[in-house]
Amino acid sequence: MMKGFDNPAALAGSAAGLVAALMLMWATRGLPLGSVLMWFTPLPILLAGLGFGTTPAWVAAGVGAVVLAVSVNIAATLIFLGIFAVPAALLVSLFLRPDGQSLSLPLASLGLYPAAALLCLAAWYAPSGGLEPVMREAVEQGSARMGLMLSDGMVQAVVRVKAAAVGFWMALTLSANAGIAQRILARRGLALRPNPATAFARMPGWYLVLVLAAALAAAVLGGAVALSLLLLLLLPFFLMGVAGAHGRLRRQNVWWLAAFYVVMVLFLQIMAPAMVGLGLYEQWARRASPPPQT
Repeated sequence: MMKGFDNPAALAGSAAGLVAALMLMWATRGLPLGSVLMWFTPLPILLAGLGFGTTPAWVAAGVGAVVLAVSVNIAATLIFLGIFAVPAALLVSLFLRPDGQSLSLPLASLGLYPAAALLCLAAWYAPSGGLEPVMREAVEQGSARMGLMLSDGMVQAVVRVKAAAVGFWMALTLSANAGIAQRILARRGLALRPNPATAFARMPGWYLVLVLAAALAAAVLGGAVALSLLLLLLLPFFLMGVAGAHGRLRRQNVWWLAAFYVVMVLFLQIMAPAMVGLGLYEQWARRASPPPQT
């Protein structure tokens, strides 16, 4: 237990929270490379958590929130907590849980957390007309600031996937930063757990029930919220597909691996469903035993 700032874990958590808050502040102030630096905001929290334990990760989230609340505003604090700090600390807590190392629950959280956030927002805005008009207004204002004149059909298409797009980037940011943090710590002998075999990650069996329920809701109810909920719950399978493709191509040639990620960026609308399909294959059709942890 942390009793004071003479404890290395307390110092690590506090320093990580301060650095994470400064990174987000750098981005909100419009400073050079701020838009890039913002996506590494979870990294200090993950470093503190994966190197010192669950408590420092939550301490980092709390310290960063206090710094932003005092220095910027409540909106920045909520963005920090909702998109970066809380999911990062939750990811650490699930990965370091006492019942052993497994990527099942951490991977599931990358879909469950944004889905739960979406449902909370939908419930919050339900009395005032629902979440969809709010997202539509945000899309229209954003396109106006960029000088774009989108048709009603285009605006509606963006609204339908806006929440899923935010969740996609959040899951991608968290998983990438977690991988970076774990490798940095492992190379220095500071990681609390060995590097996980990401290519052999599997989702909990009950997760499919949630996906099927979301698919049924999207088919029956329609609307942006139901569709986004389904897409968010499919995010872990997308990440499993990417991990599976990465593992296969890395054994072949580094140029094939580089070409794969270039194609992913250029043709994401085509590649995303393909990666979800590969992730589903990895889950239920491919049952190889995972290699020993290293």
